[in-house]
Amino acid sequence: MAERLLIVEDEDTLCKSLQRVLHREGYEVDIADSAESAFTLLEHQSYDLIITDIILPGISGIELLTKYRRTNPAQKVMVITAYASLTTAMESIKAGACDFLVKPLMHDEMKRAVRKALDTPR
Repeated sequence: MAERLLIVEDEDTLCKSLQRVLHREGYEVDIADSAESAFTLLEHQSYDLIITDIILPGISGIELLTKYRRTNPAQKVMVITAYASLTTAMESIKAGACDFLVKPLMHDEMKRAVRKALDTPR
């Protein structure tokens, strides 16, 4: 059974590009353009890994991470952002992110990070 990923990213081109790349790697990949739409998907489906941008319409990716992990502490979440700083990296890791990647994302870097996150026990 293929591992399931959820990508939460409001930049449509990047989101679909990541979806294609990761689907070719054998993952089942769903996408959401906001934290709110991600929560709707999470009500009906579980995921092996959630990949979320920090800057989203509505609530942020860090708020998504914090809120969802309260009831699902074992959930693996990777954070991506174009606005990297030491503060955002520390907030992400403190909230429970398993990794923090800076855009622009190279496909090989993303594939390695996803595999590492999935292979690392929580």
